[in-house]
Amino acid sequence: MTTGTRPTPAQMPRRRPTPAATEGPALDPRPAHRKPWERAVLASSLPGNFRFVGIALSTHADGRGYFAHQPRVIGLVHDTGLHVGQVRVALAALLSRGFIRRSPADGPIDNADLVLTLPPGAFARARRDRQTTTNRSSADA
Repeated sequence: MTTGTRPTPAQMPRRRPTPAATEGPALDPRPAHRKPWERAVLASSLPGNFRFVGIALSTHADGRGYFAHQPRVIGLVHDTGLHVGQVRVALAALLSRGFIRRSPADGPIDNADLVLTLPPGAFARARRDRQTTTNRSSADA
């Protein structure tokens, strides 16, 4: 096996540097409607207590995904019966997965205003899971 001469850096084609990837999923800036959001959270791979905090959070939202009165962390602690740390971790997971958005974006989660958002593909997965469950239950009958 023979190898040819290796190219030098001067012989290599020039490429433009790629832009740095943004952190987190690309989010839709519009709020998500409450019912599809709940289906998407329940169909997600989040742990059970994270989904529980998400559903408790959604009970405070109107149909369009906005909150008239923000529940804040302490309100979610009272609603769920979980510890403050558990609620903060669950909200951080929902935020990192793209299920909620906070304003201001760099502020602490305790005092931030939240809005329900759907990450890309979450609604389609929830709808697909719901259809397979519906088809399975009708086949069992």
